[in-house]
Amino acid sequence: MKLAITGKVTALEKAPFVLRGPYEEIIPAAASIGYDAIELHIDDSAHLDRPLIRRLLADSGIGLSFIGTGTAYSQDRLFLSSEDEAIRRKAIRRIEDHIDTAKEHGAVVIVGLVKGQIKDCSSREACVRNLGESLTELVKKAEADDAPLVFEVINRYESDFLTSIDEALDFLTPFNSRHLLLHIDTFHMNIEEASIPASIRRAHGMIGHCHVADSDRWHAGHGHYDFAETIQALRDIGYTRALSVESYQFPDPLTSAAESFKTLKALL
Repeated sequence: MKLAITGKVTALEKAPFVLRGPYEEIIPAAASIGYDAIELHIDDSAHLDRPLIRRLLADSGIGLSFIGTGTAYSQDRLFLSSEDEAIRRKAIRRIEDHIDTAKEHGAVVIVGLVKGQIKDCSSREACVRNLGESLTELVKKAEADDAPLVFEVINRYESDFLTSIDEALDFLTPFNSRHLLLHIDTFHMNIEEASIPASIRRAHGMIGHCHVADSDRWHAGHGHYDFAETIQALRDIGYTRALSVESYQFPDPLTSAAESFKTLKALL
């Protein structure tokens, strides 16, 4: 397993993105700490300077591992389960543009809050139906471009459905695609899973991404989360992608990034 760190140009103080600032600063910063890759949370890939990103990654000697998409929902109110066809089409287009960015780097595109919530729709049935139809369309592009999508399992306080690994597995299995996998997160699992290692092992062959934060969502090593147990479970199922740190940037971004790196590197 490799190590990655989240980065975003601008974010709210308590948003769980560690490195903040221009790409020209955060990509070299990730590399200087020792990370193998960076996970970029991009507002809209259609407006991204892709040649700049390509050059910065090459100059820094690190990869682009994952692309975060949450601001489509939190800022622009675009979501894949919308009953408004215009909103749903814009959400699909936003993810398609991220796939276009991901495919040249072997990166994975996260489907988290952009899925929408039941409270955004007239019923659970409408929400699940529209989400399924949107993902069916996106999976075709993901397969054609070999840029997988990963569906994030988000805890009950931040999402009102598909909050556990088992629920997400039941939802994703019928798609029968190696380009639509689970995205797990230590912070969310610490809330929702009765046994984190057992849940991970039940998802054998279906995990495509793992976010890392400690129990208090600070850097790894700050709280009481058992990272060794999770890493062993991931090894047992043959997980080979990166562990990506998505935590608060406290006490400051560089210290947070360095402390997580030190803790996780020692375990790996």
